[in-house]
Amino acid sequence: MKQKNFMTTIKNISHEAQADAVNLLLLAFSNDPFQRYLMPDPSTYLRNSAIWFNNAASQSISLNAMMGTDDYSGIALWFPPNHTIEYEVLDATLKELPSDSQQDIFQYFREFDENKPKDVWYLEYLGVDPFKQSMGLGSALLKSSLEKIDLLHEPAYLESSNPRNMSLYERNGFQTVKKFQFGAGPPIHTMYREAR
Repeated sequence: MKQKNFMTTIKNISHEAQADAVNLLLLAFSNDPFQRYLMPDPSTYLRNSAIWFNNAASQSISLNAMMGTDDYSGIALWFPPNHTIEYEVLDATLKELPSDSQQDIFQYFREFDENKPKDVWYLEYLGVDPFKQSMGLGSALLKSSLEKIDLLHEPAYLESSNPRNMSLYERNGFQTVKKFQFGAGPPIHTMYREAR
């Protein structure tokens, strides 16, 4: 039986630790319904997700918005309000999306873009090492992040494709705004947390 780890220290992630953080995200999202819908082939997943995660991590770290556990077993990758995320480096990976799902995948991307408010803290990735799941790390990361956001009295937003995470987000004040699904892809819940 797994026990909760109450000795975890949450810290901001630096560029020097980016590789460790990206490795953790690769592990954490290897079974994520949406990430694997985009990249069902294991080799494609590892190669292209590394590009996606490095792109997001580099930008989030530059904004001092990426948090993680001291042993890099959990990562919360945030973007502050009104920040425009740069995605151009991902263009080459889009050619390797499954050809039979590309139309639906791009419909997901449009829906993400249309639904994400600009004036929110955006949680792009929250990941925990599968070996350490159910130990309270995701909850600790989310709570620590939201405490900092609450000091600023600003709202937060995320998209979830993993049903296992819904109760975690709801316990921390997020409410589902919209649910959408295209083709054979997983359902996505957009979730919003009011400023406090």
